Amino acid sequence: MPRDGLRRRTLLTAGFATFGLAALSGRARAEAAKPFPINLMAPNKGSTSAIYPALMASDLVDLSGLDISWVGTAPGQMQVQLLSGALNVGGYGALGVAEAQLKGADVTLFAPLSLNHGSFIVPAGSPARKLEDLKGKRIATVPVNTDTFRQAEVAAALYGLNLRKDFQVSHSPGLASLALFERGDVDAILAIEPNSTRLIARGAREIARVEDLWNAATGNKEPLFLVGWAARRSWIDANPEVAAKVAKAYLHINRVLRKDPSILKRPELYTALGLREEETDAIALLPERIARVTPVEWNQAVFDNIGQQIDLALKYGTLDSRPTQPLYTVLPGVS
Repeated sequence: MPRDGLRRRTLLTAGFATFGLAALSGRARAEAAKPFPINLMAPNKGSTSAIYPALMASDLVDLSGLDISWVGTAPGQMQVQLLSGALNVGGYGALGVAEAQLKGADVTLFAPLSLNHGSFIVPAGSPARKLEDLKGKRIATVPVNTDTFRQAEVAAALYGLNLRKDFQVSHSPGLASLALFERGDVDAILAIEPNSTRLIARGAREIARVEDLWNAATGNKEPLFLVGWAARRSWIDANPEVAAKVAKAYLHINRVLRKDPSILKRPELYTALGLREEETDAIALLPERIARVTPVEWNQAVFDNIGQQIDLALKYGTLDSRPTQPLYTVLPGVS
């Protein structure tokens, strides 16, 4: 073959190789830049967690590289969605995680969501002044499988009371319980935020907070952890950086809320909580009451509190046995 022909073939081959490398490099960059899909729980309107989608979409947090889908869920379905992969992150209490693990699920907590905000509330004219005064009375409560009710059960047991036997309890979702109370069909309600704020703004009286009952009986001085953000451990292990980014975002939002709770007076936030513009008294109460139940730490004090919950739940029969796996994990930069 002539030397010029050989040279042309060599140059062409080198050119195609360079083009191939460039194409591969471009493809790698495109794949690296492709957002990571993640399904987060879309909280129901009227729940304390309903404010997170709006705040997660703001410039408060760094969620770059994530393609977030907000997935709606219904009571009793979240665990199924989480285990099937339809949902990557959902809200769970420590006792709920313990029960899930005992049933074989690899669910674990990785960031805080809410402190206990359950409280016993009575009408303004009720003679009741403390929980014991409601013995034998009708109480509208949240569903039996919620950590709000589980913790209330343990808190009552610490005072020698059986919430299921000593009271006439009826279990239903928050808004249904609220309707029962407002119609006068019950003597009291175990309410959660923001419903309790709405009731107090209308003149009802809060006679006992579950956290106060718990801490007074146990001597615990730390806030009573209620719910955290949870995921399958296998998903966290496969995507640790993604999980850490989400955990840090949730925790940062909590700290922003605690530092400046007045942001809850923004229409997009108080309407997410289920309040209407004309509920001015309730809106005025929101900042203080929501900030009080917003956790800002993910540390040993929280984990000790979770451990105490498990110990007392076992003692009083709310939990049948102790799970063998850790109920929580700590990701880099999340504390």
